[in-house]
Amino acid sequence: KQMSLLKLKSKIEPTYTKKTITNYDKQPIKENNPKQVEKIITQSTLIIGEEANIIGTIKEKNEISVQGTVDGEIECKDLRVGKSGNLKGKIKAETLHIEGTVEGEVIIKGLLKIKSTGSASGKMTYGSLHVDEGGKLIGESDFKDKNITQEEFKDWKNL
Repeated sequence: KQMSLLKLKSKIEPTYTKKTITNYDKQPIKENNPKQVEKIITQSTLIIGEEANIIGTIKEKNEISVQGTVDGEIECKDLRVGKSGNLKGKIKAETLHIEGTVEGEVIIKGLLKIKSTGSASGKMTYGSLHVDEGGKLIGESDFKDKNITQEEFKDWKNL
C-alpha cells in the first residue's frame, strides 16, 4: 500500500495541557493553586542530624526528627527521637516516639511510645503510653485525657 501526502496533512497534532504538580497523596494539582502547594509545604519534617548540637527553642507545625543533640524547648505535632538522638528540656507534642534518650518535662497529648532502645526520664504527661520490652521510663508519669486541655509548663527541677 502507498500512503498519499494528503492523509499525512490531516494528521491530528497532540494537544498539551497545563503543567501539574503531584503531591505525596498522588493527587494532581494545578501549579497556580497556592493553597494546594501550601498543603505540601506544611507536611514537612524538620530533621536534626546526628552531628547537630542545638541549644534553644524549636517550634514546628508538623514533625521533628531528632538524630543529634537538643537542649531546650521543643513544641511540635509529632516528635521522633532516633537511636542517636539526645533530647533534654521541655517538650510539648501530640505524639512522641523515643528510640534514643529524652530527659525533662514532657507533655504529650496523644501517644508516648518508648522503643526497646529508648529511655525517658523526668516528668512525663501523656494521653496514652506504649513501652516496648527494654524501653525505660524513669521518674514521674501521669495520664491526661486527650479531651482535657493540657496544663502549661510549671517550674520544675530535674530529679
